[in-house]
Amino acid sequence: MQIKTSSALALAISVATLQLAYAADDIAVEQLAQGLVDSSQGQSKGFIEDSQLNLLNRNVAINRNFKNNNNGADNPDGVNTNQGSINEWGHAAMLTYTSGFTQGTVGFGVDAFANGAVRLTGGAGTGGTGGVGGVNVFPGSNHCDELTGSCQGEDAYGLAGGAVKLRVSETELKVGNLQPNSPVFGYSDLYLMPQHFTGGLVTSNEISGLALQGGHFTSGNAENSTNQDGDLGTTYGQTAFQRADFVGADYSFSDTLSGGLHASKYDDVWQQYYADLYHSLPLGEETALNTSIAYYKTDDSGDATAGEINTDAYSVALALVTGAHSFTFAHQRVNGDTPFDYLGVETGDGKFNPAGSIWLANSSQFADFNAPGEKSYKLQYDLDAASFGVPGLSFMVRYVRGTGADGTAADAEGAYGFYNDLEDGKEWERDIQVAYVLQDGPAKDLSFTLRQATYRGNDGMNAINSGSDNDELRLITTYPLDIL
Repeated sequence: MQIKTSSALALAISVATLQLAYAADDIAVEQLAQGLVDSSQGQSKGFIEDSQLNLLNRNVAINRNFKNNNNGADNPDGVNTNQGSINEWGHAAMLTYTSGFTQGTVGFGVDAFANGAVRLTGGAGTGGTGGVGGVNVFPGSNHCDELTGSCQGEDAYGLAGGAVKLRVSETELKVGNLQPNSPVFGYSDLYLMPQHFTGGLVTSNEISGLALQGGHFTSGNAENSTNQDGDLGTTYGQTAFQRADFVGADYSFSDTLSGGLHASKYDDVWQQYYADLYHSLPLGEETALNTSIAYYKTDDSGDATAGEINTDAYSVALALVTGAHSFTFAHQRVNGDTPFDYLGVETGDGKFNPAGSIWLANSSQFADFNAPGEKSYKLQYDLDAASFGVPGLSFMVRYVRGTGADGTAADAEGAYGFYNDLEDGKEWERDIQVAYVLQDGPAKDLSFTLRQATYRGNDGMNAINSGSDNDELRLITTYPLDIL
C-alpha cells in the first residue's frame, strides 16, 4: 500500500512538473511573441511608409597659411615647391534615401546616397595637392602651377552607392557602402563629403542599455575619392591592408555611468583593443562633473607589414559643467616606440587619408598629439548661449600642448622608421570655434560654423609628425532639408 501511495505521489509530482514546464514554455513563447511585436521590427509600418529622403547642402571655405614655408626661394631646378598657403572654396549637395523595413518577423530594406561637389574657387598655386584642406576634399588633377608644383583639384566630382539591410526584432544587418562608427573602425566627415566603407555591419540592441556591433570591411572611399574600392590603410604608417574585422559592446550601467569594449584586427598589420568609461557626478541643480577615460592597446599581428608595434595610448578628461559653461581639463599619453595610429582610406593616389577611429581626448582640428612617447594636456572652454537668450549660438576655445615625443627606438625597417629622427618633439595647437543654428523660420536648421586653428611645433615635430606650422580658418555652412 505504501508502494502504491508513493507511486501515486510520484505520478502526481510528475504531472504537476510537466504542467508547470508547459506553462513556462507557453509564457516564454508569449513573452517572445510580445517582445517581437513591441520591437522596432514589430512596429514597422512598411518599406515605403517609413522611408526618408534628405538633402544636405554643405559649403566649405578654407584658408591655411603655412608659416615656415619659403615661397620666395626657388629650388635648383627653378621650381618653388614650398607652397605658402591653401585657399579654396567648395560646395556639396548630398542626397540620402533611407527606406523603412517590410513588415513581418524579418524586415528588408535599402539605403542609397548620391553626392556631388563643385569647386567654387582656388586656382593653381593655392589648391594644395588635392583641393580644400590640401589632400582632403577634391580629387587631384593635372591643373598644376609651374612655379609651386601645386595642383588645384578637379572642378567637380561625385559618387553614389547604397546598401541592403534586414532586421529581426532589434538586430540589423547591412551590406554595401556604409558609415560604421566605432573607436577601432569609423568613418570621417570633416570636410565637404563623408567617407564610406564597403562591407557588412551588424548592430543589435536586444538587451536594454546594451549596444552590440560587429563588422567586416574590405575597401572604402576617402573624402576626395570617387571610387568605392579604395584600399584600406593606416593614417601615419601609410600601410595598406586587405580587410578589417571588428566587434564592440557599449553598456549603460545607469543614467550616470556607461562604458565600452571594442577590438579590431587589420589584416597582417595589427590587433587593436579599446576601452572607455564615462561618468557624470551631479553637484547641483545645473552643475555636474563629467569624467571620460579612453584607452587603446595596439600590437602588430600576422605578417606585421607595418613593422613592430607595441603601443598603449590613453586619455583622461574632466569636464565641469555649470549652467551654460563647461570647463575641461584633459591629459593624454602615448607609451611605445611608434605613434598611436588608426584607420585610413586611400585617396586614389596611393596615399591614405585619416578616418574617424581616434577617440582620444586631445585629438584636435589639425594635430592628434599621438607621437611615440608624447604627453599632452588640454584646457577647453565651451559656452551654450541659449541660457543668455540666444538659442543656437555656441562658442568653444581650447589649447593643447604636447611634449616629450621620441621615435628614436621605432623599428627602422618598419612603416614608422621615419620617426627615428624625432627626439624631444614639442607642439601646441589653439582652436577657436563659433557656431550658430537658425531656430525657426523658412531657413530653420541652417547653420554657420567659423573655426580658427593655430599650430606650432619645433623642428623635429614639424618634419615628422603633424606638419608645418600654420594658421587655418574654416567657414562651414550647412542646410539640411527633409524631402520625405
